[in-house]
Amino acid sequence: MSPGNGVAIIGAGVVGTALAFRLAERGEAVTLFDTGTPGELGPSRGNAGHIAASDIFPLSHPGIAVEALGMLAKRDGPLKIDSRYLPTLAPWLAIFVRTGSGKRFEAATRAISILCDGTVEATERLFADAGIADRFRRVPALYIYDTQRSLDASRAGWQRKAAAGHASTVIGRDELRDREPALADRFAGAVLSHDWGQVSDPKAVVDGLFEAARGHGAVFCQTRVEAIAPSEAGIAVRTEGSDRAFSRVLVAAGIRSRDFAAQLGENLPVTAERGYNLTYPSPAIAVNHPVVFADHGIVSTTLGPGLRIGGWADYAGPDAPFRPAYHDRIARIAQRFFPRLDPRDAIRWAGKRPSMPDSTPVLSRSTADPRLFYATGHGHYGLTWSARTAEIMMALMDGDEAAAAPFSIRRFNR
Repeated sequence: MSPGNGVAIIGAGVVGTALAFRLAERGEAVTLFDTGTPGELGPSRGNAGHIAASDIFPLSHPGIAVEALGMLAKRDGPLKIDSRYLPTLAPWLAIFVRTGSGKRFEAATRAISILCDGTVEATERLFADAGIADRFRRVPALYIYDTQRSLDASRAGWQRKAAAGHASTVIGRDELRDREPALADRFAGAVLSHDWGQVSDPKAVVDGLFEAARGHGAVFCQTRVEAIAPSEAGIAVRTEGSDRAFSRVLVAAGIRSRDFAAQLGENLPVTAERGYNLTYPSPAIAVNHPVVFADHGIVSTTLGPGLRIGGWADYAGPDAPFRPAYHDRIARIAQRFFPRLDPRDAIRWAGKRPSMPDSTPVLSRSTADPRLFYATGHGHYGLTWSARTAEIMMALMDGDEAAAAPFSIRRFNR
């Protein structure tokens, strides 16, 4: 094996392709590895298409344990946990619950805010530089609430977001009906979150970033990476029967990143949070905003392929089969929310989000070898945070350790 040169990126989702483009753009020799074609196998292909800049809080929050029990008790609740997986998930859940209060909640909020602050502008820069500016537009999002009580309960959070620079406006039933006439007349009101955007098609974004990276000389190897092995000659990337050495390796492999970290003796507590959605290619209705149904864990977006409706958080392990019944339930919910929706020819999709227990990705230099880096664990926000992730990782790889300090893997390896 010859001495290593160039940068290997393991994982060709939206984060991996954004990094491949930024590194290749500045002249690095980049090799991108993935089992499938870019954006094909992970959650990058089927996400909601939102750039959710105002979502600065971790998913865990004060009272989350009691709230989660209520969700689990509801057949159509947004949270599902397979009881057979619970013993394996328990350490992850313990960190998740602890994140919901006190200093841990504040630390997670500060870290997430670094990614959210300026993420709309960073996305515009990234897309413009990659020649795909037409695949993004700024548009406010609607957070819709079933009852006045739930709307009122959300106000403190929205006020804190506003203080952090993410403005919003509360609107009543009449304005909500004017903005989204296809909605059922069952909601108490909404919050219009102004610091948002959306893409035309998440898969088309990955395709565009990949092509831009290739235009700067990046190459793609469609193969399964079995192992990463540091040596004096470089970092060996072991694929089916062969080793190639690189001067640096960046792991952006979603839930598989945990396996690579474990090979190196590092703890990376990323787990598979499965999500489900339906895309209606001819919905027969217009939905004008990205919509978050705040009391249901459901979102909707009008994308190039059609109206996409889905969400939920299902924890059953990375190898557990997906549950078609969940698609059926989401379809029934979609029909309640949009009574005139044409449900024919709906395309079903399910994916595994790489989720961290503190909702904060790991953007970090490895503790095992300084030539190895991680950019993983983005959960629901891989698309939202991809541009800022690329900026932070570029700074880190140039030696600016402070830029990525809040995202270090060391927080799980002390």
